[in-house]
Amino acid sequence: MKDSLFVSRILWAALFASTLMYLLVLEVVELQTGSSWETLLYPFAFAAVTSAGASLIAPRMMLRRGARDTSTVTHDGYLTMLIVALALAESVAIFGFVLGLLGAPATVVVPFFAVAWILMVIRFPTKERRDRQRPSAN
Repeated sequence: MKDSLFVSRILWAALFASTLMYLLVLEVVELQTGSSWETLLYPFAFAAVTSAGASLIAPRMMLRRGARDTSTVTHDGYLTMLIVALALAESVAIFGFVLGLLGAPATVVVPFFAVAWILMVIRFPTKERRDRQRPSAN
C-alpha cells in the first residue's frame, strides 16, 4: 500500500516537472516570429478547457464504472485514475507550450500552465484520497 502511494507521488512529480521543462524549453529555444498564433488561440483554448473538464470528470466516471463492473478493476485503479487525470491536465500546458513555440506572449501562455498546475496540485496523491477513490472490488 505504501509503495503504491510512493509510485503515485513519483508519477505526479514527473508529470508536474514536465510542465516546468516545457517552460524551460520556451526560454531556451528561439521562438518563431511572424507566425499567426492568434488563429490557433481560440481552438487551443477550447481544447484546453475541454481537457481540463475531462481531467476533473474522467476519474469520477472511471470510479463509477469500476464500482459497476468489477471485472475491469485493476489491482490499483487509483493509479490509473491518477495517470488519466494528470495526463489530461498536462495536455492543457502542452496547448500553451505550442502557442509559446509559435510566438505567443507570456500573457497568453502562462494561463495555460497555471490551469494545468492547479489541476495537478488538486490531484496530489495522499493516502486519504487514494483510499477514497480506489474502486471497490466487492
